[in-house]
This record gives sequence, structure tokens and C-alpha cells, in this order.
Amino acid sequence: MHWFVLLMVFSSVSGICFILCRTLFSDLEHGKTARTGPWDGRSQIEYFISRPKLRKIQICFAVVGALIMLCLLLVAGVSFWAVPFLMALAGGAAFALPLLYFRNKVAKRNAEFKGKLLDVVLGLNNGMRSGVALPQALEVVGRDIGGVMQEEISMTLYEYRLGIDFTEALVRLEKRMPDENLKLFVTAVGISMQTGGSLADILDKIIETIRQRSIMEDKINTLTAQGRFESIVMACAPLMAFGILYFLDRQLMLPLVTTVFGWGAICVVLILEMIGYLFIKKIITVEI
Repeated sequence: MHWFVLLMVFSSVSGICFILCRTLFSDLEHGKTARTGPWDGRSQIEYFISRPKLRKIQICFAVVGALIMLCLLLVAGVSFWAVPFLMALAGGAAFALPLLYFRNKVAKRNAEFKGKLLDVVLGLNNGMRSGVALPQALEVVGRDIGGVMQEEISMTLYEYRLGIDFTEALVRLEKRMPDENLKLFVTAVGISMQTGGSLADILDKIIETIRQRSIMEDKINTLTAQGRFESIVMACAPLMAFGILYFLDRQLMLPLVTTVFGWGAICVVLILEMIGYLFIKKIITVEI
């Protein structure tokens, strides 16, 4: 009878998850979020998905995560009073997953943009020395490079053709894609347009600065790779140890999930794990 009840619960949860996922993805197939017209202050996440649609996905993930956790808890025989807490914890974690996914996409987009900035400045420098105006040189370089850089340069030139000052269009680009090297370039262009002088000579110095910063960032990433790996291992090791011991000797580990003292110990371990992870992350994070 016990297994029959568990089977019914699992079937119900699976049906609800299937309906939610089918409804969600059928809605997503109607189209992607398009970014047209001038920049209106939206967050970078809205390059990929609108806020209402993201909230809908998060709610679906939270419900599915909570229901899956309910099934796992019923199978594991965890004490009843801990079920709501663990369901809320699983739902909260699942609720955050879509946001983390799109933030990761934003980070990859920014990294791609940052990686091509040096090529853009080199192209602009060559164009300026050959006598091409800065907006025309920027258009040619963006078309040749493609990808994220072409999208952002096209948006900048679109705003410029609408009547926005070219320096202001570059400032808006820096607000969309915040980066220290881009900020240096935009500031140099703005000062050069106000005071005159050879922009090509200024770009030579900016190219050297960006190149030296890139070398330094690569060295720092290499030196801190071991620390990043250690932080992940330290955070995952207790969870893996608990899972292995639970399956090897269930009776030994049951008091940890069926008593108040056991759950208190779990909370303490989670807090200490989080503190340790944040400390290591703070140590290996170097601002340039």
C-alpha cells in the first residue's frame, strides 16, 4: 500500500510537471524577444527574454522543483515536519535557475564583446590613418568583425543617424556594455573631438593599454584557477559525502534527516560552507 501511494504521488507530480513544461515551451515558441530601435535602458537580460516571460519560467521551475523534492522526500522517508522547509528550499533554488542561466548568457555575451574590443580599436586606428572618418571606420570594422560587436556598433550608428551626438552614442554604448577598456576608448574619443588633435596617436596608446591589461588578466586567471577549483570542491564535498554514506549505511545517516538536532547540524554545515566559499571567492577575485 505504501508503494502504491508513492507511485500515485509520483504519477501525479510527473503529470503536473509535463503539463507545466508543455505550456511553458509552447509559449516560448511563439517568438523571441526582439531588440529594435534605440536603447531604452533595459537590462542586458532583456536581450534574450522579456521580464514577464522570465518570471513565468521561474514560477514553473519553482513548482516543478518543489514537486520533485516532495517525491524524493516521500521515498527517502524524511520526517514530515521537514518536508515544507525542504520543498521551499528546492522551489527557491529552482526559481533562481532560469535567472542564473540568462545571467550566464549575458556574461558570455559581454566576454565576447570584450574579447573583440582590441580588434575594433586596431581597425579604427588603421581607418583613421587612411583618412576615413570615425563613424564610417566604425561601420566598416563592425561589419567585418560581426557577432555581438556588430550588433552593438549597429545600434550606436543607428542612434547617431537619428540625430544623437556621436560622443553621446558612444557613451550609451558604454552604458550598455560596461567595460574599463571601452570606457577608456569612449573618454579618449570624447576629449579628442572637443579639443582636437590626432585621434590615431591616442588610439595607439589605448591599444597598448588594452593589450597590457589583457596579458595581466590572463596571468591572473591562470594563477587563480586552482583556487576557483578548490572552492567548488570544498562546497560540493560534504554533499557528496552525505549522499555516499546515506546509500552505504542508511540507518547511520537517518538521524541526520529525521531529528531536530540533525537538521540543526545540516543548517550549521550549510552556513559554514557558504562562508568558506565566499571567503575563497573573495581571495581569488582580483580587480584590475
